Amino acid sequence: MFSLSQPMPEVLVFARGLAACGKYFMGTINNESRELNLLRIEKFGLRSIFRLFVSSCFVGLRKPESGIYRLAIETTQIDPKRCCFIDDRALNLECAAKLGMKTIQMQTLEQLREELGKLGVR
Repeated sequence: MFSLSQPMPEVLVFARGLAACGKYFMGTINNESRELNLLRIEKFGLRSIFRLFVSSCFVGLRKPESGIYRLAIETTQIDPKRCCFIDDRALNLECAAKLGMKTIQMQTLEQLREELGKLGVR
């Protein structure tokens, strides 16, 4: 599993740019084992991008359970209407949308840029 964990360099560059502009609070919600989660955070330099990691291995909740999304919302104290949750799986978007978040199913970087642009994210 560890050897299969490969970065998407262009997506990381895009995310670093969003983080660097300082306009957006960026966090992650993920389902991973502790070992894989920590490996990816280090290997891909994710601490420089994300300010919050809501990881199933640490919080005991998993996507698509509503509790993990609620935990992220409560921890950040950001109104869900001001949040955008991005995931590559439609099932993981459903609960976020029910809680009031905008959602984007990521298929390609260009498609993600376009959909974020519609939300005013540049």
